[in-house]
Amino acid sequence: MNYNRFKTILLPCVAMAGAIALTGCTDSDYDFNNIDATVGIGGDGLTLPVNSTDTIKLADVLELENSDCVVEEPNGDYVFKQEGENVDPVYPQIDKITVSKTEAPEEGEIVLHVAPAAGGYTVSASGNAQSFKYSGDKPEEVKSLSTVGTSGNINLNVTFPQELGSACSSIKQLSITLPAYMQLGDISSSSAYTVDGSRLVFTNVPTNRTLTVNANVTGFNIKAEDKSLGSITLDDAAYKINMTGQIKVDVTADINSSAAANVDGKRIRSTLDMGDIVINNARGVFAPEITLNDLGTVDVTGVPDFLDDNEVYIDLYNPIIKLSVSNDMAVNGIINGTVTSYKDGDVIKSIELKNIPINCSTVSGQPRMTNVYICRHPEALNLGEGDVSMQVDDLSELIKKVPDQITFTASARADQSTESYFEFGKKYEVKPAYSFEAPITFAENAKIVYKDTLDGWNDDIKDFDLSEGAKIEFNTTIENRVPAYLNLEVKAIDANGNEMSDDEIKVEVSTEVLASAKEGQSAETPLAVVVTEGTQGAFKRLDGLTFRVAAAAQSSEGGKTPVTGQTLNARKHFLIARDITVKLVGKIIGDFN
Repeated sequence: MNYNRFKTILLPCVAMAGAIALTGCTDSDYDFNNIDATVGIGGDGLTLPVNSTDTIKLADVLELENSDCVVEEPNGDYVFKQEGENVDPVYPQIDKITVSKTEAPEEGEIVLHVAPAAGGYTVSASGNAQSFKYSGDKPEEVKSLSTVGTSGNINLNVTFPQELGSACSSIKQLSITLPAYMQLGDISSSSAYTVDGSRLVFTNVPTNRTLTVNANVTGFNIKAEDKSLGSITLDDAAYKINMTGQIKVDVTADINSSAAANVDGKRIRSTLDMGDIVINNARGVFAPEITLNDLGTVDVTGVPDFLDDNEVYIDLYNPIIKLSVSNDMAVNGIINGTVTSYKDGDVIKSIELKNIPINCSTVSGQPRMTNVYICRHPEALNLGEGDVSMQVDDLSELIKKVPDQITFTASARADQSTESYFEFGKKYEVKPAYSFEAPITFAENAKIVYKDTLDGWNDDIKDFDLSEGAKIEFNTTIENRVPAYLNLEVKAIDANGNEMSDDEIKVEVSTEVLASAKEGQSAETPLAVVVTEGTQGAFKRLDGLTFRVAAAAQSSEGGKTPVTGQTLNARKHFLIARDITVKLVGKIIGDFN
């Protein structure tokens, strides 16, 4: 017998050991020099012992081949990753608000009254010397106001009657009281004064000249409780801001008795000049238009073979949509969106995402980034300061079949539940970006499929056949460190690459390979594969084997605990086929000379 030719006949059977061990490699990965040259012929066949294989890492099996959607992380983890398209920022803005007088102020006056006092007479006057009405268009985006920052000026002139000037050289005290809501900045006056809230108090005011007061209006406290001298109201129906106000003047002076009759009943006159008042900023509730409607489309390409099979079901433990939004407004925002995945033009899954928060900027002019992690298991995340998580239990269904396309439509609005600060006329910037990241970590229903072919054998075996009832048996123990149950289906193919029916060449696998149930621990499974010829002469047409390995979280045999929560790792997860034997039962028919 020519032993070398006999070894060639059995070479496909040994190569099949590589397929069973999920190597995804060709038969050249095995050292066939380890076949024992001593052949023992038992009563039921010929047994060839073979050594164990080397450690076969998952990286040797699940080849990514420059996949665009699945990457191997530096630590070896397999991760499904897709970046969303670049999305142009949006620029929320509310124009500055101008309130203008609706009635021109007229010259005002208050009447002097003289009353006896110790050593002479006291003259006094009190009243609303001036009034004004202002109105401006209220933008629809302004829902309420509490305080506002303004720019404007008040010019008030107070002129005393000549009779009072003849009776006394100065007024002991004069006060000007403005509406309680009005806040003033720089003030200049022809006489010294002190400030008491919304009241300016002057002492020893000369009566021979006009008292002038020029003040910058820097803000309004719209919620001021004292409304006796006016208020600011928002007319939502008419989209108007209305402002009313009165300026009260109080005067007290001492005069001698001879002038009393001439002063009593005379009038202190005043003029008021107020231009337009511009509202530059405010605290309140705002709803600036955030014209965000599309976060972009992702085209998924470069899908690795082990995810591209009809039976693949990607039920991942914790897929994550990371939505990052940069916001330089001091206004919190809310995004509502819909993520939809498509396969061959059909919708795989559409998921609505509601009330996604956008954090406001806490430093004027400095954008703040909000990272929102939308996932199945928020407790598994290590969130940074300010990061937000949202739990969506069915998120993995977006990619249960690897999609061709993922879209993310969205609308954004300001959060109207709390007050915030807003600068009118400023162009703010809100810029979103999103990515989809899913570690290949099985949940209960996950299944991936690996396929490979070992062929090119026909030139070596076409002159040989098996006797009736002959079969080839392969036995080994599989050490599995992969966190998945492995089910192997093997088919024979002929020299034309066509699959041979079981009636011609049948390949039977004894059982599924047990999963590694705990990180760092292997499971061992005795495995037998039997190749039989059903039709005489079929062996001559054999060119190789195709095999298909379904790796699943659930056992196909039932009664076993699903293995979940471990991310497939290219280097930590492996298989080894130990104590391989190939046994021929029956005869090989051929010319061995």
